[in-house]
Amino acid sequence: MRNAAGLGYSRYAAVWLLASAALVFNVASAQSSAQNTAPAKAAKKAEPAVDYSLDAILKLVRADKQAEAAKLSERETRYQQRLSEAEQRRNKALATLAAREAEGRRLEQIFDGNKVELNDKAKLLKDKIGALKELFGVFQQNASDLIGAFVGSPTSLQYPDRDIWLEGFANRMKNASEVTSADDIKILWFEMQREIVARGEIVAMPAPVRSVNGDVTDKDIVRIGAFNLVTRDPQPAYLDWDAGKQQVIEMPRQPSGPYLAEIDAYLNVQQGLSNVSIDPTGGVLLSLFIEKPNLRERIDQGGLVGYMILALGVMALVLALLKLLDITIISLRVAMQQRNLNAPAKGNPLGRLLQVYQDNRQVDAETLDMRLHDRVQKEDGRINRFTVFLAIIAAVAPLMGLLGTVVGMINTFQAITLYGTGDPQTMAGGISQALITTVLGLVVAVPAVLLHAMVSARGKGMVNVLKQRAALLMGDRLEQQGQPQFTAPATAV
Repeated sequence: MRNAAGLGYSRYAAVWLLASAALVFNVASAQSSAQNTAPAKAAKKAEPAVDYSLDAILKLVRADKQAEAAKLSERETRYQQRLSEAEQRRNKALATLAAREAEGRRLEQIFDGNKVELNDKAKLLKDKIGALKELFGVFQQNASDLIGAFVGSPTSLQYPDRDIWLEGFANRMKNASEVTSADDIKILWFEMQREIVARGEIVAMPAPVRSVNGDVTDKDIVRIGAFNLVTRDPQPAYLDWDAGKQQVIEMPRQPSGPYLAEIDAYLNVQQGLSNVSIDPTGGVLLSLFIEKPNLRERIDQGGLVGYMILALGVMALVLALLKLLDITIISLRVAMQQRNLNAPAKGNPLGRLLQVYQDNRQVDAETLDMRLHDRVQKEDGRINRFTVFLAIIAAVAPLMGLLGTVVGMINTFQAITLYGTGDPQTMAGGISQALITTVLGLVVAVPAVLLHAMVSARGKGMVNVLKQRAALLMGDRLEQQGQPQFTAPATAV
C-alpha cells in the first residue's frame, strides 16, 4: 500500500512538475517575446520580477480553470435561452396554424353556403328572365355579327373602338349573369343606325396610309360609302382597308383601264354628277381584278417557247414591212418608167426588160421571146425573194405553240406527281404555259399568213405588169416582121 501510495504520489508529483515546467516555459517564452519585440522599451524600463514559485503557478492554474468554467456556464446559459425562445416560436406557430385551420373550416362552410345560395339565385334569375332569354340571345347574335361588320368596314376610320363595347355587351348576353339595361339596347340600336347612315355617305378626311414598303404618311382620302377608299394624293389611286390592323394601306398595284382617270375626274368635280367605279364587295373584286396578269406577265408565262414564238412574229413583221416597202419603191420606179418607155433605166425591172428588148432587136422572135421570158423570171425572183420566209413562219408558229403546250402539260404532270392535286397553284404554272404558248402561236401565225398573202399579191401584181409588157413587146415585134401573132406560154398573163 505504501508502495502504491508512493507511486501514486510520485505520478501526481511528476504531472505537477511537468505542468509547472510548462507554465514556467510559457511565461519565459512570453517574456522573451516581449523583450525581442520591444528592445527599446526594455532598455528604458526594467521589467518587474516574475514569481516562479509553486504557489504562484497554482494560483495561475486555478484562475485559468475558473475562467474556463465561467465561459462554459455562459455558453450553457445562452443555449438555454435560445432553446426557450425557439420553443416559444414553435408554440406560437402551432397556435397560428390551429387558428388558420379553424378559419379555413369556417370559410369553407361559408363558401358552401354561398354556393348553395348562388345556385338558388341563378335559378331564380332564370325563372325571372323567362322569355327574355331568347331576346338576349338575339342581342348577343346581333352584337357578334356587328363586331365583324364594323371591323371590316372603312367607317371605323370615323368611329373607332366600337367593337370593344360590342364585345363586352355580347359577353354579358352570353353569360346571362345580369339583365341588360335599356341604355345598352339604345346604344346597340344607335351603333346600328349610325353604321347604316355612314355606309350611304361620301366623306373626305385625312388619314394615315401605310405604303407598300411599310412607311406611314398622312393623306387626304375619300370614303365612298363602305365600298372603296380613293385618293389623288399624290396621284389617283384606290386604297384598301386592312381590317386586322384597322389601317388604310396602299394597294400593291392599281387596276388598268379608265378607272384611275375616273377617280381623278370624280375628285376634281365641284358640283353636278360624275361617274366613278366602285367595288360592291368592299374590295374583294378589286383585289382579284388587280391580280389579273397584264400583257407582260402573260408573255412571261409562256416561258422560252413563248419568247421564241414572239421572236418569229417580230421577224415576220419586219420582213413583211421591208418587202412592202421594197415592192412599193419598185412600183413607183416602174410607174415612172412607163411614162418614158423609149429611155429604159436599169434601176427598175421594167427598164431592164426594155433594155433586153432593145439589145435583141436583130434576133429572131423565138430567141427574143426566150430572153424576155428569162428577164421576167429573174425579176420575179428578185421581187418575191424572202417572201417564202413569211409562209414558213406562218406554218412554224402554230407548231411551236403546240410544242409549248406539250411542255406545259409535262410540267403540270410533274407537279401533280410531286405535290398531288390538293393545291391548284402547283399546277397553274404548267397549265398557263400550255395555254399561253398556244395563243401566242396562233397570234403570230394568223398575221403572218395575212402578211404573206399581202406581200405575195403585191409581188405577183408587179410580175404581171412585167409579163404584160413582155407580151406587148413580142406583139410589136411580130407585127413589124409581118408574122402571125402567137401567145407563148411563158408570156401568158
